[in-house]
Amino acid sequence: MSVPLRLSIAERELDSGLTLLAVHNPGVQTFACAVSLDVRAGDEPADQPGLQHLMGECLDEGTKRYDALELSAAVESLGAMMEGNHRGGVVMCPAVAHKEAMALLREMLLSPEFPGREVRRVQAEVLSEIKAEDDDPRGVAARRFRKEVYGEHPLGRPTQGTAKGVAKLKPKDLRAFHETWFRPAGGYIAVSGPEEPEKALDRVQKVFRDLRGKMPKHTTPPDVKLPAAGRDAHIPMSREQVHVFLGHVGIRRTHPDYYLLSVMDHVLGTGPGFTSRCSRKLRDEQGLCYAVSAGITGSAGEEPGTFTAYIGTSPEHRQRAIDGFLDEIRRIREEPVSAAELQDVKDYLTGSFVFGLERNSNLAAYAIRARRFGLGFDFIQRYPDIIRAITVEQVREAAERHLHPDRLVAISAGAS
Repeated sequence: MSVPLRLSIAERELDSGLTLLAVHNPGVQTFACAVSLDVRAGDEPADQPGLQHLMGECLDEGTKRYDALELSAAVESLGAMMEGNHRGGVVMCPAVAHKEAMALLREMLLSPEFPGREVRRVQAEVLSEIKAEDDDPRGVAARRFRKEVYGEHPLGRPTQGTAKGVAKLKPKDLRAFHETWFRPAGGYIAVSGPEEPEKALDRVQKVFRDLRGKMPKHTTPPDVKLPAAGRDAHIPMSREQVHVFLGHVGIRRTHPDYYLLSVMDHVLGTGPGFTSRCSRKLRDEQGLCYAVSAGITGSAGEEPGTFTAYIGTSPEHRQRAIDGFLDEIRRIREEPVSAAELQDVKDYLTGSFVFGLERNSNLAAYAIRARRFGLGFDFIQRYPDIIRAITVEQVREAAERHLHPDRLVAISAGAS
């Protein structure tokens, strides 16, 4: 049985286009503030791959008031944790320190300096991570898979960028990107803690009142389309295993079939433990792997995600694993799932979803997600009924609409 949860969430939209959200979490001794601005994948220039990522990684490397060590010490002195990202950042702290913590988050997000020495250090770390991924067949296959699925869409680029592109980036590039895109319009700031929501909104508005400026026009990315026919490629690497990614473009989070497909995912390849069909068939019955998964909703966001099936297996079993995925994909498109499978998934989803909202940082993220995707703040109360109402035939029909076994991209890397 699901655990009832009701949230009191207050909202305030400012003239700048910034939306403030406050979740009342009475009785707790902690606090979180999350900032998510309207920065999109297409805002990064195509000739500067990795710029967004590096900028986000360097936000806490020094501000107008603090150098990197001083900022870290100030955060630590509050018993807090703070980190930045390409869209903003988050701070978590004891509730008694929320004023000071929000002031530090504001300092990091509105006044970063991107000092040359610190940028070069983080840049070297990112380049080391890219090199390590270049030597990892799973990472190589994953990057190639995204490129094949997304084509010229910005999501087809590696998130961290390329070694050549990242090496060319300068502190001035990070400053220019931050100055251009860290603007209020279309952005969200959410807090969660014991303070009354309206009072919390007043405080957030006061702290971030200097977040101003007109948002430039976003570039409209190209549409992502299914290929006319399937594609299959292998990247040979000197490894014992082969890592296989199979799939195609998926859906946005706002798609009306999202919940049907979430149920389908758990039956097909994302169920807890080894309860999904792909796990039972490919892992338990055929012994092809230790790790296997398949799903379409996990990556759904503002832009279309991907339907992705993954398996790590022995090279001689590559085609057998692909055929196994294809069998299960065709089966879930053509045959209704069993009543027992559907009930097990419903029980799991309705009984577990609230546990992802136990921390204030997750509550703040939930408020932003609910507002950004138009879910409504009462989504938590409605979600169990949405899932319970799903039928076996609806799951099959959604699978038929969104899974295309004859138009899949298959990419692998590792031993031949």
